[in-house]
Amino acid sequence: MFGVPLNCPAQQGPCTAGTSIVSVTPGFFSGAELNSLNDDELGMYAMGYVDALQAATMIGVTENCRRALQTCVVQQNRTDFTKAIRKYLRENPNRWDERSNGILYNVLFSQCLRGY
Repeated sequence: MFGVPLNCPAQQGPCTAGTSIVSVTPGFFSGAELNSLNDDELGMYAMGYVDALQAATMIGVTENCRRALQTCVVQQNRTDFTKAIRKYLRENPNRWDERSNGILYNVLFSQCLRGY
């Protein structure tokens, strides 16, 4: 449970879950399991993750943070997500034991949250 803003490694600014207490469970897959998905499965999983983040204002994530995420993904598609995840996993085999929620956050949003 988080009573203070969650600071993920990729988060550079004041995106918070407000005063809500939010329980974040680990992702369904490990990095190794993500890597074993075919491109279509991996892309669909990533798109579902993005959709869930876009709905996060329902649990108290600030509008500023939601807009930052939207700005990041607006020009990307499933193929872009898949390529970025594959590249991250290829370059970071030591992180294959991490859970998918952290991996996807770092891959998809690490650059776009800078400055927010």
